[in-house]
Amino acid sequence: MIAPIPVGYCGQIVELGAGTGALTVRLAKKCPEARILACEINPTLAADSKYNLMQAGLNGRVKMVSDSAEHVLAEMARKGIQKPDYVLSGIPLGNFGRRRTMALIDAIGRTVREGGLYIQFQHSLLDQKRIRARFPNLRTVPVLLNFPPAVVYYARR
Repeated sequence: MIAPIPVGYCGQIVELGAGTGALTVRLAKKCPEARILACEINPTLAADSKYNLMQAGLNGRVKMVSDSAEHVLAEMARKGIQKPDYVLSGIPLGNFGRRRTMALIDAIGRTVREGGLYIQFQHSLLDQKRIRARFPNLRTVPVLLNFPPAVVYYARR
């Protein structure tokens, strides 16, 4: 999922739906100079993510926020925070209705900088058309070794 992000990248990265921080830890190790903002709506998972970052010796490397992706993206826009080159998401879009999914994809489209990359992990192709509607430059990669099998969307703005 993070393969397109260059080793040592030092810009802004946003991770939505960080869960327990498994990807966050790998990302912080791969890009020690990057400014990483990770959000997780579930406070227990956000605390687990902070703990896992601390256990990996990455305490303070990631700004972890326990809030919704929609709110975090809106706050970034309101505060004029630099647009990230990469927005990663593990948010299960299939669990949302069409309206909320499109609102989130639209917010991501407004957040990622021109030429930036939106990377979405999913367990189905149900939202492929919705993502392609906002990000015409879309590539999907199956992750067959994942159980259950998954797909990663790479969407360039």
